[in-house]
Amino acid sequence: MKSLFVFTIGLLLIIGIAFIGVNLLDDITSQNSMDSEEVEMVQIDKILGNDEETTDEENESGNRLSSEGDVESENDERQPLYDWIGLKRDDLIDVFGEPDRRDATPYGYEWYVYYSKENHKQFGVDKDNQVVSAYTNSENVFLGEFEVRDHYDIVSSIYEFNQENTISKTLASYTFELKEEELVERPLAQTDEGVWAQFYFDKFTGELSSVRYLDENTLLVQRPYSLSYNGDLPEKESLEGEKIESWQYGQAKQILELTNGIRRKHDLSSLAWHDGAAQTAFLHSEEMYELNYFSHTSENEGELSDRLIKQDVSYRMAAENIAAKYVDGIAAVEGWLNSEGHRVNLLNDDLTHLGVGVYEDYYTQNFISP
Repeated sequence: MKSLFVFTIGLLLIIGIAFIGVNLLDDITSQNSMDSEEVEMVQIDKILGNDEETTDEENESGNRLSSEGDVESENDERQPLYDWIGLKRDDLIDVFGEPDRRDATPYGYEWYVYYSKENHKQFGVDKDNQVVSAYTNSENVFLGEFEVRDHYDIVSSIYEFNQENTISKTLASYTFELKEEELVERPLAQTDEGVWAQFYFDKFTGELSSVRYLDENTLLVQRPYSLSYNGDLPEKESLEGEKIESWQYGQAKQILELTNGIRRKHDLSSLAWHDGAAQTAFLHSEEMYELNYFSHTSENEGELSDRLIKQDVSYRMAAENIAAKYVDGIAAVEGWLNSEGHRVNLLNDDLTHLGVGVYEDYYTQNFISP
């Protein structure tokens, strides 16, 4: 029975592989690279090992992963999210108070995360204390003429979605080139002078899942689409020490929060954080990066079931999503949402807990039901 089960999982893994294209650059022209993701489902009738878990209120150190409160202001309802681009950190603090946490990134800014179940928003603040990015997946955050969960047709009637989008500067020009599927799933549009928006749509429902605003420099640092250019390109930062830990830890928490945000939109219960599953996920992301492979199967550690057992994680049901080469956890979660096999895991009401592990630009979600 065990051998037959393992064979069946292997077959599903081959069928379930999916790829989403993201583009990287060489020194002369843009080249396509593949953002890869895979999915695996494992169900075990027998409870294995000892279970270690916490609620979604705590991580391994006992720190809070989420906050129910959010400092609100009448200005929040009158000022569209994109209007914050170019304003100062002090302006944020005056309106929203101190963030629930600050997460490092390699893109020249820190995320100031204001998290609540009904009003999630985060702002990228650079070294000059200027807001250079803003993001939300919440219907209650004011966006102007549209809102999260509006249909593609509504948003595209307000902003023109083009395959080519050009940023012109003195002695330099940069043109982002979107594929057809990118126009459907994550189109790009200029919303104001010097301000751009990435609209993340759920291709299965046509609804706007979330939106990210960026200034021109941040968009060029992240380079989330194929790019043709002449001139210099700004480079992302190389993180070290505590900043690496902040990036990895912050991205894991964001992925938990964004996953639960998606589940709430589908009237599903939130997933609780699970330390053992998170450690299993982190070790897998780390190994994939260090050994330069992309698979649910590790030559050293085995399948998902083997890896969970080694971390003394007991479970009745488990599932895994992996992704690589995405800009950040936001992009990875939206990619999983638009991949049918990974979406099944995100929206599986039988799964109750989640552990996330991020290492560099490798992302692993381990779902379990104890």
